[in-house]
Amino acid sequence: MDTTVKVTSIHIVAALVAALISTALTVGWFGFKNDVFAFFIAVIILYFVGKFSQQIAGEEISGFSQWLWDGIAPFFFTWVISFTLFVMYL
Repeated sequence: MDTTVKVTSIHIVAALVAALISTALTVGWFGFKNDVFAFFIAVIILYFVGKFSQQIAGEEISGFSQWLWDGIAPFFFTWVISFTLFVMYL
């Protein structure tokens, strides 16, 4: 499997998990509501998923531009869309 597909797939699955956790914090499933904390949880998850993907990919991905389009952008777009849908419909 290509490294780009692996990294993008990992980031998309992590974005769905981050969206569920962010929705839980926004709606108040944990007993409190905090939208700012929900955003920072998503950023923290993105950081650790990036580190995990870097261990898997090794030196095959180089440069910020490749990380931006293979990891950060798919994570962000998936998180925003799924977070919005989860908040509206859950």
